[in-house]
Amino acid sequence: MTAVRLVFGGGKIDRMIENADTLLLQYRQDTGCYYLDYRPVTSPDILVPEDLAVTLLINSQAGWRAFQSLQLYCTAIDLKSLPSKPLEQTTLEERHQIKDIIVKMAEWPGFAASVATKVLHKKRSSLIPILDNQAIFGAYMNPNWPRQLARTDSVKGGEQILQALNLIVNDLNREENRLSWNALRAIEPSRTMIQLFDSVWWMYFRKIQPVLKPSAG
Repeated sequence: MTAVRLVFGGGKIDRMIENADTLLLQYRQDTGCYYLDYRPVTSPDILVPEDLAVTLLINSQAGWRAFQSLQLYCTAIDLKSLPSKPLEQTTLEERHQIKDIIVKMAEWPGFAASVATKVLHKKRSSLIPILDNQAIFGAYMNPNWPRQLARTDSVKGGEQILQALNLIVNDLNREENRLSWNALRAIEPSRTMIQLFDSVWWMYFRKIQPVLKPSAG
């Protein structure tokens, strides 16, 4: 069987991801897989504080301030206003809508783009990708990675968030990836395109930059 290859980087920082099929299979052993498989009991159209809990399965740094923010501000988010289509089919104007909702949540105490999208992804699993501080902003979008290790800085700015959405859409739609996405969908038919993207990229990222263990003493 021929290994599946993907090109990631939105046409700006292209990286060749070899053996994407193997990485996707390996993701089944990652805690993020439990996050993707979890079926929320909360409404898909309403944010509630309980929505924060599942993000703990996917490298979330959520704390009590984020929970309190959801208590106080969750009604300010109108999920029904979001486009009812997968991210890869959105227009630039629709991606501005997505960005605006992420930015609104990212401004709350205890939140930034990473936690916000980890909450929102469970509401719109084909539309809102997980914008992890390290994996996406620190590595995927960083032309100096992996020479420069991905940082963990929180991101709240709309410009960076919109750029991330645009780059991901480019990689989901680029012609050289088309057959590879088809092959990956055959392996994990229940996954959305942005979930396939996230699973492959996360495993690739962690192979290049493993979690650093604290030194003894």
